[in-house]
Amino acid sequence: MKLVDTDEDDPAAHPAPPVRADLPPRPEKRQVTVSLLLTVAILAGTVITVFTIFPERHNEIITSTVAAHRAAADWELERPDDAQTLVWAKAVLGDPPPLPAQAPGLSIIGARSLTILARRAALVRYQTADGEVSFLVQRARDIPKRRVHTADGADAIEAWRRGPWTCVVVGPAATADRWRPVLGVP
Repeated sequence: MKLVDTDEDDPAAHPAPPVRADLPPRPEKRQVTVSLLLTVAILAGTVITVFTIFPERHNEIITSTVAAHRAAADWELERPDDAQTLVWAKAVLGDPPPLPAQAPGLSIIGARSLTILARRAALVRYQTADGEVSFLVQRARDIPKRRVHTADGADAIEAWRRGPWTCVVVGPAATADRWRPVLGVP
């Protein structure tokens, strides 16, 4: 008895393509070089695209606080007392944040909420004997505790962590030594 495999093709029906003598075979080095260049181009394009679309935001909370300090503000609360400010800040942030205690020569001008990096923040503007100072508090989004002490033009900037909160204060650089202790800057 003879078994015949009907799925097998007849080799005579599909002859092998003729070898072309006019084209030499492609060298292996050229294949590797083209593959390497294509990989590097795709990788470089991806990295450049990511860094141009998503810029670094290391100091976004400080930058936003300085911009809010310099901008004309429309306050959610105007001239509130300490108790009203604390209740408002708890409503904005969910927990009572560490706001500066009332001190002589320190009065609240106004308060408003901001959204920085998809998180709510409370900005309170204080009037001191030497000028206006903005105090921003937000739930901390970074794990390491950082301390920032810098100046931007005529403004002094202080940022620190207090427990689960990030606090940023912006005020006149010329009188920073007087308003820092009043606002509880460490």
